[in-house]
Amino acid sequence: MVRRKCFKIAAILYACLLLCPVADGVVLAEKNLVADQAGLFTAAQTTELEQEARDLGAEYNLDIVIVTAEDAGGKSAGEYADDYFDYQGYGVGEERSGLLFLIDLDNREVYISPSGEAIRYLTDERIEGVLDEVFAGGLTDGDMLGAARSFLSATEKYLAAGIPPDQYSVPENAVSPNPYSAPTVVPNVLSAEEGLGGGVVAGLAGLFYFFLTKRGYKGKPQPVVFEFRKNCFVDLNVNSDNLVNTYVTSRIIPKPKPSGSAGGGSAPGRSTIHRSSSGRIHGGGGRKF
Repeated sequence: MVRRKCFKIAAILYACLLLCPVADGVVLAEKNLVADQAGLFTAAQTTELEQEARDLGAEYNLDIVIVTAEDAGGKSAGEYADDYFDYQGYGVGEERSGLLFLIDLDNREVYISPSGEAIRYLTDERIEGVLDEVFAGGLTDGDMLGAARSFLSATEKYLAAGIPPDQYSVPENAVSPNPYSAPTVVPNVLSAEEGLGGGVVAGLAGLFYFFLTKRGYKGKPQPVVFEFRKNCFVDLNVNSDNLVNTYVTSRIIPKPKPSGSAGGGSAPGRSTIHRSSSGRIHGGGGRKF
């Protein structure tokens, strides 16, 4: 009897030893925050970027992801970035907060896709500011590691600045203020009867105004009041002007301050949002290289 109890206890402990590592692996497994599918970074560089992205994301409770792609599978850079973030399970909390930086060699474009709380941090204007840093940081010269580092440093700067007090979200290409409903379009059609009636009324009104105006200008001939041929004379004299002195005045015309490159001067607090193929809401912006 005692031996049987000991056997049961040993079996339970053995089962726990088998199951606990699996459970721990599911709970504690860290997300891969750098997916270098195009092979642009060395192993050491990938580890460096991964750690920086993980530390920055942990500070603001966001998933910050860097992805390189050689083949976008027929998708645009924005579609690829949104789908990769959604379907790879990135995002923190119920809003799936985070952002993804994509270097797309297929479309020759870099793209930033924020989600959840990150949409409020990275407005359209700030995304353009990050892209400016990315291009200045090495992308123009083909330095992809420098571009990725610049993305992290510029993002850290805007996250540290906090959410802009005037931040607001606007659906992309939407007429309705509700981003989750399509605007109702009412067709504007003019029937043949309405067109004919309008033409007749307009024609009669035009004829009436024409004859009324013509009658108003009609009058009796008046005698000539001034005999200009008899009473006019011309006296032409030669005049000359002498230059006495000159003065030169100069001043500096200040250059206009740049209004920002966010979509052609959009409002500083604006975040343009759209739905991805998964149905989730994203912001975003990109630039060709």
